[in-house]
Amino acid sequence: MTDVALPEPDVLIRELRPSRWREVSVVEATGSTNADLVARAAEEPGGHLDGVVLIAGHQRSGRGRHARVWQTPPGQLAVSAALAVDTGQASAIGWLSLLTGLAVRSAVARVTGIEVDLKWPNDVLVPDGLPGAGRKLSGILCEFAPARRGGGTAVIGTGLNLDLTAAEPPIETAACLRSMTGAPVDPTAVVVAYLRELSALLDRWPDGLQELSADYRRACATLGRQVRLILPGDTEVIGEAVDVDAQGRIVVAGPDGPVAASAGDVTHLRLR
Repeated sequence: MTDVALPEPDVLIRELRPSRWREVSVVEATGSTNADLVARAAEEPGGHLDGVVLIAGHQRSGRGRHARVWQTPPGQLAVSAALAVDTGQASAIGWLSLLTGLAVRSAVARVTGIEVDLKWPNDVLVPDGLPGAGRKLSGILCEFAPARRGGGTAVIGTGLNLDLTAAEPPIETAACLRSMTGAPVDPTAVVVAYLRELSALLDRWPDGLQELSADYRRACATLGRQVRLILPGDTEVIGEAVDVDAQGRIVVAGPDGPVAASAGDVTHLRLR
């Protein structure tokens, strides 16, 4: 397997000025970067943690959506960022995963010149026409730790696949920046670009959500596609993804009418 060099925290802190990120830590391995920040938020006065980033080259017990195991193989970086959320912002938390996808997309374009696809709600995919088209380049998991007196901390976790080309056995569903570009990428440059863009988007959230949601709709490769939506309880809806509504829910035009879902698994279907 390929080991990617870890970003230098001093360089990250210098390059991220000015931004909302006041503390950036880099470790070789941990159980889960998200869990570490959620636990730290619980220890903070008021239960709010803000502007803190934790980066790891390996997670022993990472988590994906629906409590799935999230592997962090060599060649991937796990990046978690903490955002303090007040009571008035809590209703817009569902948009954080979507905006994080925009940040990853912007960072990849800045570093590689390639515009990747966003799959609702939390996957970044290699676009058609490139090696590994449709495979996952990045996955996102946002978690919310409520505080006792309202609001709380949102922890935004992102897995960035930098170089999985030597993974044994190969990871059939994943792709990486190196396989997409044919050359190694600088992990520090990728993380700096991502965290800068995420900071800028969060500065506009939630007051600028109308414009942000329009940006997401333009970038979302799920819209206009035939999809299979598996809802909680294993209900299946097949139809065209026609919108992402004001709450960040996917809207699918199913055989019995439109269905809006804030949670569920989406598969892009290929027409024969």
